[in-house]
Amino acid sequence: MMANRRIWLAAMLVAGVFSTPAPAQFKPDAEDVRAGIVPAFSIWDVKLGAPVTDIPEMEVVDISCGTDGGPPSLPLKSFAEFGKCQPEPSGLREVYFANDDELDYIAKALDSEYRVQQGGTTIYAHPIVQSALVDEQGVVRGIRIVTDDRAALRDRRLAVTLAKNLKGRYKAWQPSCEDIPPAPGENPVGKEFTHEICTGVDPEGNQRLRMEATFLRKKGQEALNRDTQQVNRGYFESRTRLEVVETPYEPASPDAR
Repeated sequence: MMANRRIWLAAMLVAGVFSTPAPAQFKPDAEDVRAGIVPAFSIWDVKLGAPVTDIPEMEVVDISCGTDGGPPSLPLKSFAEFGKCQPEPSGLREVYFANDDELDYIAKALDSEYRVQQGGTTIYAHPIVQSALVDEQGVVRGIRIVTDDRAALRDRRLAVTLAKNLKGRYKAWQPSCEDIPPAPGENPVGKEFTHEICTGVDPEGNQRLRMEATFLRKKGQEALNRDTQQVNRGYFESRTRLEVVETPYEPASPDAR
């Protein structure tokens, strides 16, 4: 099946006919999926309360143990191996996966004009690290989304703005947001300083969210190199972190771990 899919994707890129109906196994009923605009399966498709093994392994890649929203660690052969991941203080295990970026690689290999399709694992055009939070029975109890610090400088600088998109997505949850004052050693980036934490509960009262957005310089992240007086590019933190969990679990606070 994967070989057939590669052949089909390559043919579509060469012919430039993404609007043509795709074979049934490629979900032809989803126009955006056919066009490569959205992946066949993303973090928004993860169902809380369902077994983690329900995530279709043919539509994701790089299944691994997570590292609190950081890069993947121990590779897993399948979601059924979730038990190899160490539990967090909550008892949940973080299982990382990436969107299937096969279309990206084919486009790059063919030097395709469809570079707009190349995005890897993203939401709202922001590169992210995504994972499912799984209990000891293998049931998904939450999701975690963190902007990817390994992204290009421009994308990383804009990472804080993902919070605006997420506020819109979870508007019905009526999140309450608090501005956190600078901690010792923290400074603005130019004139901008953002450290905001939002919490909310879904209308049914079954799920909780915590979102943290930061745009600041931490201790040691100086704007200018003291020796050369050149601007230190990339010396800042810009990040958005979202966690949504089912009750009675609570979203993790990184500072409390």
